[in-house]
Amino acid sequence: MKPLENNEACKIYFSAYGLSPNQYKWMSRNRGKAFAGICPAPAPALVDFVVIFTHDADFYNGTMPTLVHTDKNGFSDFTPLTAVDSAVVSPSDADKNRHEYVWVFHTKRGTFDPAKFSPKRRPLFSSTESNKLGTAAGSRSAEDALRFMQQHGIDR
Repeated sequence: MKPLENNEACKIYFSAYGLSPNQYKWMSRNRGKAFAGICPAPAPALVDFVVIFTHDADFYNGTMPTLVHTDKNGFSDFTPLTAVDSAVVSPSDADKNRHEYVWVFHTKRGTFDPAKFSPKRRPLFSSTESNKLGTAAGSRSAEDALRFMQQHGIDR
């Protein structure tokens, strides 16, 4: 990915959790082509939307934002694109699922704290895509989420 800090096209920032390997690859390689103004957040303080992906599970509370640890020098381990937890589902199984689920949540810029993200929170948007022979539900669910963000912006 291009350096996030130097991308003037970015107007909306997000943080995504539970990405399958194919979704991660799509976000890294193709997101900027169709959604140049929507970018992975370089820091939690810039997050406008939280996106949670699940694979063959129609609930998101098993895939929650991960805690951010900051050391004494101010460096954090925050990452805007978090892959599926390999302790729960293998990455190859995440790419072979029957159904892809995505939930999009709005957060006011400057207020996102992964430690306080509630599993009872209501999404602004959710979508389900089915994998059929020869289709890629993973990339479609990622596109669904970005399209929603593009249409609704950050004025919420």
